[in-house]
Amino acid sequence: MLLVYGGGSIKRNGAYDDVTAALREAGNEVIELSGVTPNPRLDKVFEGVNLVREHGVNLILAVGGGSVIDCAKFISLGSGLGEDEDLWYDYVETGKPAPENLVPLGVVLTTAVTGSEMGGVAVLTNWARNRKLGYTSFPLTPKFSVLDPTYLLTLPAEQTTYGFVDMFCHTCEQYFSLPSDDNLSDEMAEAIQRHILRSWRACRRHPRSYEARSNAMWDSTFALNRVISRGKEEDWATHGIEHALSAYFDISHGAGLAVVHPHWMKYVYTSRPEATARFARWAVNVWGVDSTGKSEREVAEEGIEHYVDFLRLVGARSPCPRSAFQPIRPRWTSSPTMPATSAAPTAASPATMRAPSSPCA
Repeated sequence: MLLVYGGGSIKRNGAYDDVTAALREAGNEVIELSGVTPNPRLDKVFEGVNLVREHGVNLILAVGGGSVIDCAKFISLGSGLGEDEDLWYDYVETGKPAPENLVPLGVVLTTAVTGSEMGGVAVLTNWARNRKLGYTSFPLTPKFSVLDPTYLLTLPAEQTTYGFVDMFCHTCEQYFSLPSDDNLSDEMAEAIQRHILRSWRACRRHPRSYEARSNAMWDSTFALNRVISRGKEEDWATHGIEHALSAYFDISHGAGLAVVHPHWMKYVYTSRPEATARFARWAVNVWGVDSTGKSEREVAEEGIEHYVDFLRLVGARSPCPRSAFQPIRPRWTSSPTMPATSAAPTAASPATMRAPSSPCA
């Protein structure tokens, strides 16, 4: 079994001890892959693929948050590919469906952010190419997920905040996608957004509340388990913009969204009458804006300002230090642990010019 995790947080919150004790009690041989970072990287995936092949791993267990789970998903995918296939250029860049019968993946969740524990969506960064892309394929869906809110009780305030930013943005990306008709998916999205805001406030007031943390976990799962995307075309423009930034600047995904998302809203809410009406509905149903005597545009603007004010209140729009925006220079090199096919293609290759049309976690 391959145990995949990030830094030291799972050792501080008790998840590491709980999981390893249970695995060894059941007689499992445990191989560990630690050091998964936010914005999980292609080279760490290759490292995990090599461990799976070397040790004949038959289960991958991700213990952590969205980045750890996404890394484990790509390890599962890479382990199931033939020697003549390249994970990045043949699958992530093109969106080609993953093969069946991959090494199964399980999850022990320790954050409430991405909903990656209940879906086949994953995001991967190729620093050598300054590319960060989302990939979706059903075989990447975890076989099981364990959600224990006690592992969230020690999360730092900043990590909690940006987790909520991400999950709130997930619902908005689906809600503001076309069509703008009146369907059940949109009403569910509004309810989830209202509850995310309620859980957000509860976690700020009582960070060690089991109830608040358990609700946050459930919020993040339903924000991106694809239920509220039914009947929607799914735009995901804000995530696409943030991914492009993260591919050059190693910033927190939630921090990037907190900056990009309100600006995207202010850019598109007057793009067409249907968009203005949708933002006005959102302002009333999610933020409680009183529409009496106001135009749809005025209501929409008030809703966006409520959102911006809330982000400021929770500290999500604080200026990032300059150290957080150090660009990562392109290296244009292949991984030494993978076949030469991982080298960067020529500029003429169509694979370098398109991204899969999948949602981004």
